[in-house]
Amino acid sequence: MTFQTTADTEIYVSAALPTDTTSAAAFALLTWTIIGEVTDVPSVVGREYTTVTNAPVGKSQQTEKKGSYKLPSAEIKCAWDESDAGQLIIDIASRSHDIYSFKLKKQDGAIRYFTAQVSKFIENFGTVDSVVTGSMTLLRQTDTVKVAAP
Repeated sequence: MTFQTTADTEIYVSAALPTDTTSAAAFALLTWTIIGEVTDVPSVVGREYTTVTNAPVGKSQQTEKKGSYKLPSAEIKCAWDESDAGQLIIDIASRSHDIYSFKLKKQDGAIRYFTAQVSKFIENFGTVDSVVTGSMTLLRQTDTVKVAAP
């Protein structure tokens, strides 16, 4: 099996929403702006289920099953660039309650589409030898639509 690295991965944002959040074709029609200087790419696929436990007092064994789920948030880091068009959109998104569209393009060209609210976009400093970075949190709103590599 061949594996990929994260090299050449790109993340894009669009202020528009697709007409159908389950359709790759609908997402593809949007106008996308790349988010520049991304240094850490999160997972944007999958669900996280709660565990429901039944513990009847008449038995010693507790039984567990899957309960409700949430779409885990995506934590993205980037080198802070106040002139980057994608980061400017993220900054605006972080100040509103609007839902935005996102596209992650993998090294092999495969695509991941999803929608999210930006709940955080903050500037981080560090030591004299640190890069000034930005940290953003995307609260995923829809399951991710996967498009295979061309």
